[in-house]
Amino acid sequence: MSTTIINAVLGPIMSNYISKLSTEMQKKGYDDEILVLHSGGGVMTSSTVPRYAARLASSGIAAGAIASKHIAKLCGFENAIGLDMGGTSTDISLMYKGDIRITKDWSIEYGYPIGFPSIEILTIGAGGGSLAWKDEGGSLRNGPQSAGAVPGPACYGRGGIEPTNSDANLVLGRLGVDLLDGTMQLNKEEARDAVKKIANAFDQTVEEAASAIIEVANANMSDAVRLISVRRGYDPRDFALVAFGGAGPLHGAYLAKDLNIPKVIIPTHPGVAAAMGCLLVDVRHDISKTYVKKLDEVSAEELTNQFSELREEARELLEEEGIAENTSTLTNYIDLRYKGQWRSLAVPVSDQITSLDAILEAFHKEHEREFAFSDKDQTVEIFGLRVTAIGTVPKPNFPQYVSEGSLEDAFKETRPVYFEGKYIETNVYNRDKIPVYTQFAGPAIIDQLDTTTVIPPGLTAEVDAYKNIIITVN
Repeated sequence: MSTTIINAVLGPIMSNYISKLSTEMQKKGYDDEILVLHSGGGVMTSSTVPRYAARLASSGIAAGAIASKHIAKLCGFENAIGLDMGGTSTDISLMYKGDIRITKDWSIEYGYPIGFPSIEILTIGAGGGSLAWKDEGGSLRNGPQSAGAVPGPACYGRGGIEPTNSDANLVLGRLGVDLLDGTMQLNKEEARDAVKKIANAFDQTVEEAASAIIEVANANMSDAVRLISVRRGYDPRDFALVAFGGAGPLHGAYLAKDLNIPKVIIPTHPGVAAAMGCLLVDVRHDISKTYVKKLDEVSAEELTNQFSELREEARELLEEEGIAENTSTLTNYIDLRYKGQWRSLAVPVSDQITSLDAILEAFHKEHEREFAFSDKDQTVEIFGLRVTAIGTVPKPNFPQYVSEGSLEDAFKETRPVYFEGKYIETNVYNRDKIPVYTQFAGPAIIDQLDTTTVIPPGLTAEVDAYKNIIITVN
């Protein structure tokens, strides 16, 4: 009911918006179809939007998860955790065995669930502008309040006076005073004045306070990663961490150290990686049906027939989108749960179901992995059936580069950076000039137009053929 109401409210609004957008695009000479990203990790044509408008909620952050998946696979990893850290929040996603986790248990506002399948993303209030503050119990906190873009962190010089993560990183020397290739100047003195409020509150030096601010921010993000990995039965040591967004590369290595994640991937253009994700999606529809029965009370033939009806509906939707049958893929899922439970698990099944025993065994195995237990004596019931329809669309190819020059060519300067309680003279490099296949050790700071990457002491890094930086955490 909640999903139906949300869809009914958003349908006319989004239809009107898409209509205006199409008209304006046509005036500018664009006559092709407009594809709209949805939260399930695919796109739909503008004509389909009014019927499934609720799927557009959270679609923006889904693009980051899609980009994370693509980048990890490009680097040879089938298991990856995406860390998209921007100015006000951090979005965390998980890919396991090449597939991003999907959930039907989500909402934009608590108490108003949306039942369309969506990429599972955990969002917390941790970003470059997150405020550091002392709570009533005398503990240091970080976020979820944010300085936002206006006035922004104190170091922006736009009127902000409260300490933020950006101010702390600037005080520690991890951020330079020149951003955006020198077009934006940060004010280090104003950053120190802001961080000094925390230093005075806890009787610390400014550097100790700045370091504490970053440690609390990292701890908050680490806890969030545990929620989407350890709490789901996944071991972070089996994953790579893809750190992107404007602030992700500043913190990624520290989260990996805390969580024992062995590799950190910094994409070529972290600040726009989420936008890149919009170029990497296919047309996708999820056709589902509530179907509550005990598994031992249905036949393989009955389930096959039920899926046949859903698959026919999925094919019709793809046909409406202009997707040819030879470029489409349909995948069946059956939602199962132990009788009496309210959470269900999706198990993939074939088009022609021949054995319910195999489905049952797959469910027990998945339940053991997710919740650390299974009970083969318990009655298992079906909760729903779903068909995911994918229509493949052309995607960009990412070039591989040849090695030219040396690391010395990328050297910019040396500056003192605060690591582990002391300042260390640290080399700063221009990322655009670091050759592919280069290997180097931390401490190091990597500057580029859209972010700054921190490689702490004791860690090593290499640049792959696609210019991704891969940090190894010992």
